[in-house]
Amino acid sequence: MQIDPVVVLAEELRSTESALRGAVKQYERDNRRENGEAVNTILASLKSLHREFFETIPTSVLGAAELIRMVAQRLPFAHANSARRFHDIADRLGAGQRDHADLVWLRAMRGALAGGLCGEHGVKVAPLLRLAIMGASRPIIVFRAVFPPETDSLEDDFRATRPH
Repeated sequence: MQIDPVVVLAEELRSTESALRGAVKQYERDNRRENGEAVNTILASLKSLHREFFETIPTSVLGAAELIRMVAQRLPFAHANSARRFHDIADRLGAGQRDHADLVWLRAMRGALAGGLCGEHGVKVAPLLRLAIMGASRPIIVFRAVFPPETDSLEDDFRATRPH
């Protein structure tokens, strides 16, 4: 099974943000033109990654958890309680636990965010939450291999334990 594309994007985003921090520090130290160009290149890469996030549907609850964490990180401080709940849900999804009440709350929050609950911030992150809900609500297919019992050994065991 392939890894969720959102999980891969999230890891790329984290590494790119780390590279940006390093490039900015280097540019602040020596103000060289090459370092400024490196910062601009990394910023363009970040912009592209963010665009991909808004277009990629997660294929698992792990990908949905990553998107929900992104939503929580982009909420204003005044909505810290909602951000905490988003993080709690993302933690449960990351652990493989899907709860119906969480999905209901996420759907209600998506509508509220799209309606302007957090102002411009909410309107911007509502599409991410929509994608997360699509990934979290996907049916899970569990394949279990069932092997038929060996009839010879079971019959022999039964005969051996039966009194004559």
